[in-house]
Amino acid sequence: MKNLLILFGLLIIVSCADVNSSISVSEENQAKFEQHIESFRTFTEGFAAEDMEMTLSVVSESVQWSPPYYNGGQVIGYDGFKSAVQGYFDNFDDIKFMEGEGPNMNPDADPNANSAYWSGSLYSSATPTVDPSGLRVYGVWKWKHTETGAEGGNKWYGLITFGDDGKISGFSDWMDVNGMNVQIQQYLETSKN
Repeated sequence: MKNLLILFGLLIIVSCADVNSSISVSEENQAKFEQHIESFRTFTEGFAAEDMEMTLSVVSESVQWSPPYYNGGQVIGYDGFKSAVQGYFDNFDDIKFMEGEGPNMNPDADPNANSAYWSGSLYSSATPTVDPSGLRVYGVWKWKHTETGAEGGNKWYGLITFGDDGKISGFSDWMDVNGMNVQIQQYLETSKN
């Protein structure tokens, strides 16, 4: 009986071992992850410059986009994506993406660490993976409404997938689009006084 308890105790200890120790990231996957971050940064730099060519230089012509606003669950292709980008360019100035702005979601990490970019899925309801083809991005989009001069910002989250060519092939993003209108209306109300 004593041996059975010892065996059971060892089994519990082994089963609680750190799962991370068996997972390693290859140099190739780390390089892909870093390249995807740079591609997204090119995208946001194009937005800031209102440069359509730069913005779309990292977007595949076969991109599938799920926008942050309600559209009945329709996936939008390249032309619709491009049109939406142009809508932002036409209606907003000083568009900037602030990487990882907000609370650092990893209390064990350096408080100054950039927590904007994540990839892979150690803990998942699907199969865990170290594949960097899917990038999760967190941050805040800041902007100035062209017509009114109202300044605002929106917390934002995006799921971005990249094709073998390194371009964005899938894009789903979430933010409170109506919150932009609320901020503009609040600005108009306060500027009347």
